[in-house]
Amino acid sequence: MNENDQRLEQLAARARNATAPPPAEAPLGFATRAIASSRAMTDTSALWTRFSLAALPVATVATAACLWWSAGAMSADVHDLAQVFIQTPLFP
Repeated sequence: MNENDQRLEQLAARARNATAPPPAEAPLGFATRAIASSRAMTDTSALWTRFSLAALPVATVATAACLWWSAGAMSADVHDLAQVFIQTPLFP
């Protein structure tokens, strides 16, 4: 028998004898705390505040990436854009 075939047979035998891992469970009291906190939060503005503060770093990174990506295209047009702003009269 080939050495690879022997290894494959050993692997299959070990797989047949393996036991399934226990199901992953939430930590003790997690469900109770989650339900209690959702019931205690009658004002949804706190939830929106939490989401917006969590999204702020993502938006900052996305904005910085867009500016970095478009910096090469903008560098040629900056001079032209500055000239347009200089020549445009500003009315109060």
